[in-house]
Amino acid sequence: MKKYTFILALIFSVCLGNIAMAQEGVSKGELLKALNNVDELGLSKEKSSELKNFNKGFADDVFSITDSDKSNDKKILELKNLRDKGSKDLKNILGEDSFKSFKKSVKKELKPLKRKTKLFKFIL
Repeated sequence: MKKYTFILALIFSVCLGNIAMAQEGVSKGELLKALNNVDELGLSKEKSSELKNFNKGFADDVFSITDSDKSNDKKILELKNLRDKGSKDLKNILGEDSFKSFKKSVKKELKPLKRKTKLFKFIL
């Protein structure tokens, strides 16, 4: 009887551990909220809309990389390439000065998310 109790407890703890690990990740909505929190930049509605559209595609690209079965080294390389491409596109959308303010603001917003998903430190 003790043997069955031990096995049942072991299975239960493994299941709970998997549930807890699954909850540690960051959702696409959380990432978009952090990327789109740019009210302090004072952008026009047109630029704000263009930025939000860019961020939606950027978040999709980030999650396609982080959710892939590739090694962490390949994921990091792809995220760095995406960061470089995204920086160029953002400079075209926002301009140099607004881009610097945007980057500073987003880094602050991403700080708690980086703790949950270590690969996010390579996206900005």
